Amino acid sequence: MKKLFLLCLSAASLILASCAGNEAKLNAATERADSLQSVIDQKDGEIDALFETLSEIENNLTEISSRYSQISNLRQQHPEKNASVKNQVTDQLAVIENMMAQNKSKIANLNSKIATLGAENTKLQEFVESLNARMAEQETQINSLMNELTISKETIKKLSSNVNELTQSNQEKDARIAQQQEEMAYLADQSHKAYYVVGNYDDLKAKGIVSKDGGLLFKSQHATNNVNVKNFNLIDKTKVTTIDINLRKVRIVSSHPKDSYEIVYDESDSKLAKQLVIKDVNAFWSNTDFLIVSTKR
Repeated sequence: MKKLFLLCLSAASLILASCAGNEAKLNAATERADSLQSVIDQKDGEIDALFETLSEIENNLTEISSRYSQISNLRQQHPEKNASVKNQVTDQLAVIENMMAQNKSKIANLNSKIATLGAENTKLQEFVESLNARMAEQETQINSLMNELTISKETIKKLSSNVNELTQSNQEKDARIAQQQEEMAYLADQSHKAYYVVGNYDDLKAKGIVSKDGGLLFKSQHATNNVNVKNFNLIDKTKVTTIDINLRKVRIVSSHPKDSYEIVYDESDSKLAKQLVIKDVNAFWSNTDFLIVSTKR
């Protein structure tokens, strides 16, 4: 609706400016519309970020309620008499304490941002107040439970700090693993890359791919050392096992074991090479990642 309004505003501005014959007014109207759209987009982005934070708080509250229910079940096993069960309860309370601290921090940050909003302020503020009420209710329940189990607040806060450190450590570990996986994927991708080019000798020579050396009578083609990959076709060597040639009197200039490939010739023309078939991928690319197919000359 906002974008439709802006389009209408721009169209009206164009018509008025045209009637007046004033190009300056036309440009000014367009600039105002663009500026207004930019402000609206920015404001929408801020509101979306706020609602995302509210959703995170809501999820935390739901998780806290779930963990409180688990503690209620554990209480039936008499944690005051069972050290193992009491430790489980204490661990759950530490996680809850950590999540409640996160919520309080998020709420404080939200309140400072909501104050900068316009018409959306009231609606968001009401939602935040409802979350605050739920947080207060949960905190009352947790404090009452700790009193019943004679667990001190200081103990829970200390354990909560440990939970936070462990969470951060796990996040850093996950980040390192993700980075290593990304690097491994990149290296694997690079190791799969191969390049090929098929063409007559003159064209390949003009591109600096091949040249000849030797005597007057017995010159032989060879690949140059100054090869530009832009002149080659990029393939995945693990997937491509057939290269189209469709040239007469060809030779493989690059170095590949003879028994690792086969050239398939046309049935009606024994000198017309149709395809190069790679029979052993690992062996074929063992010497070079560049395949050069040239015509004899």
